[in-house]
Amino acid sequence: MEKDWRPTPKQIEALEREEFEILYGGARGGGKTDAGMGFLTYDYEHPLYRALVIRKNADDLKDWLDRAGRFYARVRGIVVGREIRFLKGGIIRSGHLKDDNAYQKYQGHEYQKMLIEEVTQISSETNYKKLIASCRSTIPELRPQLFLTANPDGPGFNWVKKRFKIIGIPKNPVVGIDEETGLSRVFIPAKIQDNPYLMENDPGYISMLNGLPDGLREAWKDGSWEEPVIPGAYYAMALLQARKEKRVKEISYDPSLLV
Repeated sequence: MEKDWRPTPKQIEALEREEFEILYGGARGGGKTDAGMGFLTYDYEHPLYRALVIRKNADDLKDWLDRAGRFYARVRGIVVGREIRFLKGGIIRSGHLKDDNAYQKYQGHEYQKMLIEEVTQISSETNYKKLIASCRSTIPELRPQLFLTANPDGPGFNWVKKRFKIIGIPKNPVVGIDEETGLSRVFIPAKIQDNPYLMENDPGYISMLNGLPDGLREAWKDGSWEEPVIPGAYYAMALLQARKEKRVKEISYDPSLLV
């Protein structure tokens, strides 16, 4: 069995939150994957515990299962197909978004804990809501909760940013309440500097982040949610600067002006 996992202070901050939806990350290197795995260990000894992990595609899911096999060996969890099974009956199931019916296949299921990796890869908030409808509990001692990870990119950038009310480069938790359900949510920003293990064991990683092009560097290194990074968008940085200087705004239509 591998040595015990010791979460970083930033991971502990996320894992101790009580909100229904917890979004963790932003920048690269903040320890998102390990934090998500740690989140799923809270109730693993309960015989009726069921959790679900969602990743973008089959290759990403295989990578997660490989890491999960090592991670959960600490608590005697074993990988069986696409599941993690624990001695007392708890099960973590997994799936990916490339299935034809990915957003409907879990309807009617009950998962007390749900982990969605790289949630900004979900293109619409509607599809996200279909997924999380399965995060519920009929067992009083098992409280339902979601843990999400993300970088500020991907097709779901805008709806995730709006849902969690993220502006710029947050330094503190951003807390909100869902207007429809009354359920709480929080965004916990994390950067590579919050991950001392990576900083110590792979110092070249931050150098790689520093060497990224403008726009991508701010997103992946600093966790900037100003604008999605669109490769090949020639005026992306000029438009971003214009917005920062408040030179982009809505004006009323004047029919006397030629268009």
